[in-house]
Amino acid sequence: MTVVFVRHGESEGNARGVITGSLDLDLTDRGRLQAQQVGVRLAPEPVVSVYSSRLRRASQTALAIARHHDLDVEEIVELNEYEYGEAEGLAWTDIAKKYDLTAVDWGRGAVPGEEGHRQFRSRVAQAVDELLERHRDDFAVVACHGGTIIQTLAHLFALPIDVSPRTRIANCSLTVIEHRVRGCEVTAVNDCCHLRD
Repeated sequence: MTVVFVRHGESEGNARGVITGSLDLDLTDRGRLQAQQVGVRLAPEPVVSVYSSRLRRASQTALAIARHHDLDVEEIVELNEYEYGEAEGLAWTDIAKKYDLTAVDWGRGAVPGEEGHRQFRSRVAQAVDELLERHRDDFAVVACHGGTIIQTLAHLFALPIDVSPRTRIANCSLTVIEHRVRGCEVTAVNDCCHLRD
């Protein structure tokens, strides 16, 4: 079994440098190119299913992958990005000043409408567990978000709810999970070898 998690290509929010979260934005021209490149990278693989969150930037990335395999994309809402509440659409520096936040303060309810780490981890973990079980013997691709992939890793590593792996998840990078004799193993994180400007 192999399940490859792909962060979406560069979005309009990424390009503007704003907190995107649940905002439903499109890919930029650069993001569409990245999605094409990751589609080519995964074209030789025996992909049987392609999934995405319900946000356009992820589904557009998933479609660029699925077309190489003549597959439809199945959307799973639990794979959506973290909901940042009133912070969405604002620059990271502006929201940090407004709510006196540091990098470790996200998920603690400081921003009105923020989802919270516990709820986010729970919904992502449930969806990931179901997908890993469904694809124990084949190859699937999941197009989603940086935060979703970070929480997937945190879940698989059994980290405490308030701890997340400190790793970069670049646009259209690959994070690979394989089923081995002793269970699931993360065999690649933030693989960007296929991307070129």
